[in-house]
Amino acid sequence: MGDIYAKIIGHDAIKHGLLHAVATKHLHHALLFMGQAGVGKSTMARAFVQSVFCELSTPDSLQCCGICHNCVRIAQNIHPDVITIEPDSATLKIELIRDLQKRLGLAPYESDRRFVIIKDVHKMQDAAANSLLKTLEEPDPFTSFILITSQPQRLLSTIISRCQVVRFASFERDVIADYLVRCEDVEPEIAQQTAILAGGSLGKALDLLQGTDQDELVVILDKILSMRSMDDAFATAGTLKGKKDKAEHLLLLLLTYMRDMALLKAAPNAPIVMTHYRQAMMRRLDKVSLKSIERATQIIIDVQEAFLGNVNEVVAWERLLMGLHTVVFDA
Repeated sequence: MGDIYAKIIGHDAIKHGLLHAVATKHLHHALLFMGQAGVGKSTMARAFVQSVFCELSTPDSLQCCGICHNCVRIAQNIHPDVITIEPDSATLKIELIRDLQKRLGLAPYESDRRFVIIKDVHKMQDAAANSLLKTLEEPDPFTSFILITSQPQRLLSTIISRCQVVRFASFERDVIADYLVRCEDVEPEIAQQTAILAGGSLGKALDLLQGTDQDELVVILDKILSMRSMDDAFATAGTLKGKKDKAEHLLLLLLTYMRDMALLKAAPNAPIVMTHYRQAMMRRLDKVSLKSIERATQIIIDVQEAFLGNVNEVVAWERLLMGLHTVVFDA
């Protein structure tokens, strides 16, 4: 399928399905690429369109070389028959859809078909969504749409009903970690830790590697794991005030830590994710029961849910750390 497809991680069924639809002339006029951010929806959309226009493609064998004139122009977003629209702010305004409709009033420039890729389509204003709906209801025979969203619940149900939904699954943690080790030259332990924080999103994993948040999270985690008393729990909770934005990732790390503890409690030689903490976990196993680990896990889950609402941040941190301190107590 060409070099570009070889670089796309996973989603093999989607790759083959899209190419088969073109080869058999059964491509739906509007595709809705749906899945969490960072799982390759936009990358797949671009590669698919490149394969349709690639100069090495034939009706029986679609290629995606990535280096021919058409592939390069699509990658640079300057191919006249590939229109890409994305929000320039928090919303996708109706002016962009009106401009698109004017362009669609003309025939394709260089071929007998064209593609329209709309990113973050859930950010459309109501007027823009209704305008796009009219276009989808009366498609011209030359144009195929690829709508991309990570929040399908914000789309009009009528827009979804006009599309063929293509669901992109989140990546397994080991797939992300393996990619980071092989392609980004990341140390295995850091790769596993990053994969935990990424929550199934390769894009998020790559972003984490570029920032400083991960280092700060590890410092916070180590501070929690070194608590020795209830006073430590109160003091540590106080240092977390104003760090609500770190809650999602920190709680994921803590859940993984507790899962690893439970595995080691059942089988001391069991493979775990957070291998860096194995020795510290082993020292604690005699002091904690499986029930206490399960209670700590439930506390983390409860606080996760609390942070999704309008929670008092300090109270949530105190509830978390006071509840955990008996499990992570390092006597």
